[in-house]
Amino acid sequence: MAGSENRRRQARITARFTEAEAQAIKSMADRAGVSVASYLRCRALDQPTSRATRRPTLNHQLSAQILAQLIITNKRICDSAGTGKDRPELDAAYRDLSEMRGLLFEAMGRSP
Repeated sequence: MAGSENRRRQARITARFTEAEAQAIKSMADRAGVSVASYLRCRALDQPTSRATRRPTLNHQLSAQILAQLIITNKRICDSAGTGKDRPELDAAYRDLSEMRGLLFEAMGRSP
C-alpha cells in the first residue's frame, strides 16, 4: 500500500529555510522517526505523523552502538576482576555501567 501511495505523490512544493530552521526541522523529523518530507507533509496538513520509517534514527543507532560497547566493557571488567582492595572500584564501575545501560534502553524506547 505504501509503495502505491508514494507513487501517487508526484507534485512537488519547494520552500527555502535558514540553516537554523532547516536544522531544527531535521531534528524534529529525526525525533519523530520519519523523513523530513513526511514530517513536513503531516505538519502542513494537520495530520498525525505517519508511521516511523524502517531506518532507525541516528540517535537510536548510536545508542545501540554504545550499548554494544558497554557489554564488551562489562565483559572485560568481569574477566579482569580482582578481589581485595580494588573491589570497591569494580563495584562502582558495575553500578555506572548498569545505570548507562538503563538510560540507553530508555533512549531507544525499550526496557532492559
